[in-house]
Amino acid sequence: MSGARFDVPGVDLDLVARSHGWYDLPPFEWDESRRTLSFVFLADGTPERVALSARNGGVRVAATAPVRLARPVVARVLDLGSELGPFHALCAERRGEGFGWIADRRAGRVLRAPTLFEDAVKVLCTTNCSWALTRSMVTRMVAAFGRGGAFPDAAFLAALPEQRLRDELKLGYRAPFLREFATRVAGGALDLAAWENAALPDDELAARIRAEKGFGPYAAETLLRLLGRHGRLGLDSWSRKQVARLRFRGRAVKDVRVARFYAPFGRYAGLAFWLDVTRDWHEGRESLWP
Repeated sequence: MSGARFDVPGVDLDLVARSHGWYDLPPFEWDESRRTLSFVFLADGTPERVALSARNGGVRVAATAPVRLARPVVARVLDLGSELGPFHALCAERRGEGFGWIADRRAGRVLRAPTLFEDAVKVLCTTNCSWALTRSMVTRMVAAFGRGGAFPDAAFLAALPEQRLRDELKLGYRAPFLREFATRVAGGALDLAAWENAALPDDELAARIRAEKGFGPYAAETLLRLLGRHGRLGLDSWSRKQVARLRFRGRAVKDVRVARFYAPFGRYAGLAFWLDVTRDWHEGRESLWP
């Protein structure tokens, strides 16, 4: 692969890649045996491929694009902008409760798509359905775009008739929501860069996300996690079962009680919760999600 080659030190690729299910959705490709993660992104309309491999306690990057284009995309995908020092200190203090491994392995970076638009569309495709259906929807979108395996941009999805979104891409009830969201982004009515403004309070950002049709509480809190906002837990049916098993002797408890347990982590409560319920993924004791 010609183009950019550089290293990102101090990042555990396995932890980031398997932080949640994006590694299993195109254009990501995860090779567990080789510990490599590859993906495709668009640079000025041209599909560019990136291969990430675990090397010497960090990540080796090889990309078809030049460094000036590849580096910021890799930084977003690997969540390099997150400041995790204070979080790791809190985890070390609560080692006796089983959070020490997070500090020891410097866990907490969350795999993200090359663009926030891709993240948002994928979150919409996870609502009220099985993971198999999510993967099917995303795979069909990438195939319909036909740009070297890259995820479609907003203009392309906005131009697709709703019926095609329903019948060919199998988006079901999400079809009008996706089309309207893509239309607003493509036309400039919705500037997703505003969602990445760190000065925006969490509550206001959540309200803005929920103002988009089809994005309910689950979608908003999942996007908050992808945007580095970890004050909320983002509970769903799967994680509720996991936390009941891990922390409450298998008893189902109210969400407020779960929130109270992780409250000492403050603005990192959601991250502590997520790493807690997914710890088995990183210890080889459980098959990879989903």
